Amino acid sequence: MPEGDSLVRLADRLRPVLAGQELLRTDFRVPRLATADLSGRTVRSVRPRAKYLLLEVGAAEGLTVLSHLKMEGRWETYSRVDSNGSPITPRWRHPGWQARCVLETVRHQVVGFQLGLLEVLPTAEVPDRLGFLGPDLLDPEWADPDRAGELRAEAVRRLLVDPERPIGLALLDQRLVSGVGNIYRCEALLLAGLDPHRPVSSVPDLPGLVDLIRGLMRANTVPAPPGRPAPRRTTTSVMPDDRVPYGVRVTLPSPRPERRNTPPYWVYGRQREGCLRCGGPVTVGSLGDETVERTLYWCRQCQR
Repeated sequence: MPEGDSLVRLADRLRPVLAGQELLRTDFRVPRLATADLSGRTVRSVRPRAKYLLLEVGAAEGLTVLSHLKMEGRWETYSRVDSNGSPITPRWRHPGWQARCVLETVRHQVVGFQLGLLEVLPTAEVPDRLGFLGPDLLDPEWADPDRAGELRAEAVRRLLVDPERPIGLALLDQRLVSGVGNIYRCEALLLAGLDPHRPVSSVPDLPGLVDLIRGLMRANTVPAPPGRPAPRRTTTSVMPDDRVPYGVRVTLPSPRPERRNTPPYWVYGRQREGCLRCGGPVTVGSLGDETVERTLYWCRQCQR
C-alpha cells in the first residue's frame, strides 16, 4: 500500500497535467458511478490527503474525485497529441479492464487503474468524509511553526488514547496519525532504537518520534532535478546529531541524484542482508489487530 510521500509525488506529477484544464470527457468504470459525467468542468486542484488523492473540479461548490490506490492502484498520464500537435490515440500500458477512471483534456488522458477506492462527492463533504484521519504528517500546514505544534500535540494525544498498544501497531493506524506506512514504521523505529512491541506509553519521546517519521517522509517528497528521474525512496540519508530527538537528523530534503549503490533502507526488507546499522540478523514477523496488520521487520540488537 502506498505511503503518504507516494501520494505527494503523484499529486505533483498530475497537477501540471490536470490543474486548470477543462475535462472534455470522463469515464467512470465502477457501477455506482457509471452515469457520472464531469465533462465541461475545470479541474481546480490536485492534492493529496494522507493516502488519498483529491481532484477538485467545477466551481466553488464543485465536486471532488476521491481515490485510494490500496495495493494495486496507479494513476498514469498519456498524451493525446504528438510533438506536432496532431491527435493520436493513447496506448495504455495496462489492460483496459483494469481502468476505473478516465479523464481527458485537450492534450492528455489520465487513467486510474485498479483503484482500491473511487468516489465522486460534493467538495463540501470531503472534510466529513475524511474526518476520521489523524494529523497528516505531510500536510503543508506543518510549515507554520504554531500550527506544527498543534498538529504534533494532536498526533501525540491520539497515539496515547490506548497507552498499552504496541507503538509498532499504533503508527499504522490512520485514525491516529495518517500517511505513515509499513516502510516508515519499520525504519523510524529502527533509527529510534525502539522495539516495535513496546507500549506507546513507554516511548521516551513520542513528539520526537513523530518528528523523525515526518522528516523521513518529507525527505522523499523532494522533486527530482529537471531532466532527471525521480530518486528512489530512501531512509538512509541521515546523520548523528545529539541535539535532535533520538540523535538522528534527516539530511534531506535536497535535490539529489539516485544513488544505486547505496542501500535504501536500514532494516525493511533486509532479512537476507541483515541490519544496515549493526550487521545483525533482521527479524521478520507480523504485528496487527482487527484494524491493521503488516509484515514487521526489526533488529533485536538495535531495538531493545
